[in-house]
Amino acid sequence: MKKPLIAGLKDGPLILKNLKKRIFLRDKPLDGASEAVSLCRCGKSSSMPFCDGGHTASGYKSEAENDPVTPRTVNYKYKDITVHDTRIVCSHDGSCFRELPEVFRPREFKWVKPSESTPEKIIETVKKCPSGSLSVSYKGEELPDPARAPAVRLDSRGPLNAEGGIEFKDSSGLKPFNSEHYALCRCGKSANKPFCDGTHLPGMFSKK
Repeated sequence: MKKPLIAGLKDGPLILKNLKKRIFLRDKPLDGASEAVSLCRCGKSSSMPFCDGGHTASGYKSEAENDPVTPRTVNYKYKDITVHDTRIVCSHDGSCFRELPEVFRPREFKWVKPSESTPEKIIETVKKCPSGSLSVSYKGEELPDPARAPAVRLDSRGPLNAEGGIEFKDSSGLKPFNSEHYALCRCGKSANKPFCDGTHLPGMFSKK
């Protein structure tokens, strides 16, 4: 079986290969998916989520204007559990504070409060982080990523969320911070391209 691959073309779309039955939109298989799918990442396509060549007319640039920022991880420790937060990678999908608002408080400076819940609940919540910005250590050992099949989940309001260790090759040469799961920009405005930085919020860039 051929290995799944996501390839970012220079100033162009994302090409998904060998993922035909594992591309989901709103948790449903994506209609029209084939062995090689071309998805928009400029945010201008009139055939969302597919590319229609709109990147050419819009002058889309696939690489960030500024030099890449070196990821910096902040650790929040309480007794046996430590939550690791690498903010530059965050796509701001909000799953952490929706699931466990007593621990994850984005309006506060020191926003992770691991003392406010059980290690079990914190671990389960961190597993739902789609971008790889959150991870957790328990009793001094960083817990492994979930074991799951390769899949791509398109957030109708935001990024392409990849999971299951799908290889990513981009014209910029940049690699995901977490190779098991990561979030790719689809609005064309992220300052952290090719990765999502939550710039599409608060409004959705596309209804499809």
